[in-house]
Amino acid sequence: MNQEKLTPFHTLGHDIKVALDNGAVTGALILTYSAIDAMAFLSMPANKIEVNRSDFINWVEKYMKTDPKQPYQYEGIDVYGARCGLVHRFGATSRLSDSGKCKIFVYQNGGDHIYNPSRDKYLILISWNRFINDFFKAMQDFLADIMRDKELYKRVDKKIVTLFNVMTI
Repeated sequence: MNQEKLTPFHTLGHDIKVALDNGAVTGALILTYSAIDAMAFLSMPANKIEVNRSDFINWVEKYMKTDPKQPYQYEGIDVYGARCGLVHRFGATSRLSDSGKCKIFVYQNGGDHIYNPSRDKYLILISWNRFINDFFKAMQDFLADIMRDKELYKRVDKKIVTLFNVMTI
C-alpha cells in the first residue's frame, strides 16, 4: 500500500494529537471513536458496504488491548456503548448502558483505568490518555495485519480510498 493511500491513518492520528495538544480532550475522544469506526469499516468482510455494531465490536475485541496489569480490559460492547454515549448523547450513558448491557466509561486524567467491580460493576474510570494510546497501538497492530494478510490487504486497499481526506491543491 503506497504512502498516499495511508494518508487517512496519518490524518486520524494527527488530528487526535492536535486536539490533545490544544486541550480538547473530549474532541480527541470523539475522534478516537470515529477512528475506531473507520478501522472497523476497513476490516469488515468484503461483501459488506456499511459498518455496524458487530464490526466495531469485532475490531475492538481483536485490536484494543491495554496493559494486562490494568484492572479493566476492554470489552467490545463496553467500548461501543461508550462511543454511542459520547457521540450521540455527548454523555457517559447510552441505550446499551441504560439497559445494563455494557459498562459506563467516565474519563479521568490519571495514568491507570480505575475499576472496582465489588463497588460498582458498571462504572469504569477510564484514563483517557491510556485509552487513546491503546488505540494508537491498536491501529499499528491493524496496519501490521494489513501488511501480513493478503485478503485483508485487498479489502482495505479497495475501501481506503473512500475514507475522508483533505488535500492541499
